[in-house]
Amino acid sequence: MRKSLLIIALACAFFSCKKESTDPSSTAAQTTTGDNPIVTGRTGSGGCDPTQVTLVAGQTINSGTVSVTNDADYIYVTYTTAPGWVLTQTHLYVGDCALIPVNGPGNPNPGHFPYSATHNNITEYTYQVPISAISAGNCGCIAAHAVVVQLNASGQVIQTQTGWGNGTRINPNGGNWGMKFPYCSCTL
Repeated sequence: MRKSLLIIALACAFFSCKKESTDPSSTAAQTTTGDNPIVTGRTGSGGCDPTQVTLVAGQTINSGTVSVTNDADYIYVTYTTAPGWVLTQTHLYVGDCALIPVNGPGNPNPGHFPYSATHNNITEYTYQVPISAISAGNCGCIAAHAVVVQLNASGQVIQTQTGWGNGTRINPNGGNWGMKFPYCSCTL
């Protein structure tokens, strides 16, 4: 499997498989999400340029990254924590921006996101989502929620925070600070 992915990545690099990160709700290319630039590189599972945003904890703390890429069959969303931080829960939505599960006031409802997992203090986790969620060559949104814990050198909990992949607020009228960011799947 790794050999196949390496071959795809090398072929993509040779043939310049590159996507633009665009905001699905506008026609202008988006190179930043909030104060966080979207970083691209050729390190994704599928050989396409990944989109990477900061995993923001407690609204201001850099607790890691969320990286998204795709191949012909799947979209891969990887949560990776910064040193000293670990994951205890993740919730993920991938698809049409207008269909992110929200409650009555319009706040995101991670408990209703289609993908979720409980973790035992891990530093990385990847979801494999069918490409039909954002079909090849199309754009949508990622809402990546996490519960992260900061540990001291002895492994004791210093703090627990809610985290989101950095982007724009799902509820622009206030409410909670849950965020989404754009993703355009590339065509291989």
